[in-house]
Parts: sequence; C-alpha cells; structure tokens
Amino acid sequence: AAPGFHVPTPPMSAPEPPPVQPDRRDFAIGDTVSFEGRDLIQRIGTIVRINQKTASLSCDGQQWRVSFQLLRRVVNL
Repeated sequence: AAPGFHVPTPPMSAPEPPPVQPDRRDFAIGDTVSFEGRDLIQRIGTIVRINQKTASLSCDGQQWRVSFQLLRRVVNL
C-alpha cells in the first residue's frame, strides 16, 4: 500500500462464549436422561442418586455412574 493509504479492516466480533456445561443443579433424582457409553451406544436411564461429580443411573437393570457433562435430558419417549 502507498504511504498514507489506509485499508479499512472489518470490525472484530466478540468470540462466541463456550457452550454451558450442565452440572448437578441441572438434574434431579427421578429425571430421565440419556448418555452415550464408552461403546458409543446411546442409553436411557433414570437418575437414582446425585453425587458430587456424577449421577448414578438405573438403565435396563444396570447401574451406571455418569458425569453430568455427558448427560442429556430426555423430554419425550
């Protein structure tokens, strides 16, 4: 660019905030939730206990302890 020539730059937009991670306050005992297990199978269960970092779930007769970040609330079945 020639001296004294200014090329306008578009205004910078603020970066998008990261998505909000669910925590224990977002869930309650009795809630129906889903999660994807290590085997990549989608499972649906009911919360039977709220722990500090995980929820204990009952899924098809099995007990699971799942991090709140992996849980998704099930609205309709």
